[in-house]
Amino acid sequence: MTLCQQVRSGVHTRLFEARELLNAINGEEAERTSLSLPSTYSTTLRGLTYISIYGAIEYAVIQGTQAFINYLCGLSVNTKHLEHALYSVALDSQLSSARDASPKKKWETRRKIFSALESRSICNIPDNVFGTFLHNVYPQTIEEIFSCLGINKDPTFSGRDIGYFKEITEQRNAVAHGREAASDVGKGLTSNDIQNRIDATYRICSYFLDVLDEHATELRFVRSRYRAAYRVRAEA
Repeated sequence: MTLCQQVRSGVHTRLFEARELLNAINGEEAERTSLSLPSTYSTTLRGLTYISIYGAIEYAVIQGTQAFINYLCGLSVNTKHLEHALYSVALDSQLSSARDASPKKKWETRRKIFSALESRSICNIPDNVFGTFLHNVYPQTIEEIFSCLGINKDPTFSGRDIGYFKEITEQRNAVAHGREAASDVGKGLTSNDIQNRIDATYRICSYFLDVLDEHATELRFVRSRYRAAYRVRAEA
């Protein structure tokens, strides 16, 4: 079983729901004449597909990131052995303490951060360390997650999916936050348009989870000279 296999199953469930909406839209289209306009019911369904497909993306990002962090912590990695990029996440509690410290505690909390960089203590990162940062996902969100986990990759496999990604998030927000009615957002969307967005969502989610799987399997979050020891743990 891969790191994100269970997450992939959840993504498939959400995309199945989007395809069911598309089936309902196609069924409604088949019943109307070629000259008649789509009904409000049909345009509403079209707009609601943005809610469903965005849900697949956010689910993949939140659950995939948590699965990765749990895997890392499950290997009992020493903080000192992490790639430097991971410190932004691994030292979250120390960094938060330094930010919130009173003037009298400022220097003490700063020293603790630098002491932690050489600590042999086991890394313990809460799987919800990113918090609400993951609750409104854009391509830039993926870039930030990748950077914090030491991943040097683009947010999507193909540049053409960036446009779909932004559109899906923005249209979902417009409907979910009440700025636009679902029927208004759905006007002008053809069945083919919706299928293209479902396909793009699948690519976005699959790529994100593939990258996390590879990063975890190759132990790239650990500095190279320490990886052999952790590989033994991972394969045990």
